[in-house]
Amino acid sequence: MWIVFGVLVLLSVSTGAVKIFGLPADIEVFAALGFSAGMTAAFGAVQLALGLALLHPKARRGAAVGLAVSFAVATAALFAAGIHPFSYLSLLFIVLTVPVATGGCPPRPAAA
Repeated sequence: MWIVFGVLVLLSVSTGAVKIFGLPADIEVFAALGFSAGMTAAFGAVQLALGLALLHPKARRGAAVGLAVSFAVATAALFAAGIHPFSYLSLLFIVLTVPVATGGCPPRPAAA
């Protein structure tokens, strides 16, 4: 479960950073939903912040729920832009948030 948690943190931070830096491909994808370049960068900042919030145990569940929503928006943008193979793969990003949002990931220490 620690691997799932680590992958989720890396995905959210990296996808957020890519949007902040304004890679043309991401700008084009989010334009399909009507996002401007500035809106895409702001969206990336939110993803980055949520990814970092995962590291704080008290914020973890809320951050995971927020990431699920952000990944759903990103997946919708990919579908709208016609990038179907990666759209289906990005559904996995949403699935990765479930164990964290439900409190099962990372594993809780065993009771003494």
